[in-house]
Amino acid sequence: MKTFLKFANCIAAGLALVAFILLMATPAAVYTSGNATLHYSGVAGIFGGDGLKAVWAGLLAWIFVLLAMLALCALVVLPLLKVNALDKFANLIALCAACLLLLGGIFMFCEGGAFSSVNQSLLAFKTGAGWVIGGILALLGSLTAACPVVLGLLGKK
Repeated sequence: MKTFLKFANCIAAGLALVAFILLMATPAAVYTSGNATLHYSGVAGIFGGDGLKAVWAGLLAWIFVLLAMLALCALVVLPLLKVNALDKFANLIALCAACLLLLGGIFMFCEGGAFSSVNQSLLAFKTGAGWVIGGILALLGSLTAACPVVLGLLGKK
């Protein structure tokens, strides 16, 4: 357990990185009807383009996962460089990163419905499989980042 707690921020940063890659690289919204499949890329689902409007759920998920990933990477890299500037706030930063990953993961699940409503489509789009997997990984990263903080508050270290 102590080894897990030592590497929890590194694991959470890795999970956030994979969720961020899935967010950008896989289809955001998918519509399937018989043999025809219509899908929009993750970048189009986040930022819009080609006559599409930017979707609030995708944009917020992208921002939250990016901020959490940067915060977790700072928590991992700065102690390796012997920079002690964040030692007092490490638990607060890890908890904020966990909350951002939690919210980003939830917003990733909302992309399909938000895509249909924002772009006023009569088609019922569903969230892409990559975004669902990325949302699950973001939620797992959230739990991993919060685990040392919560166990430290409970005195179970």
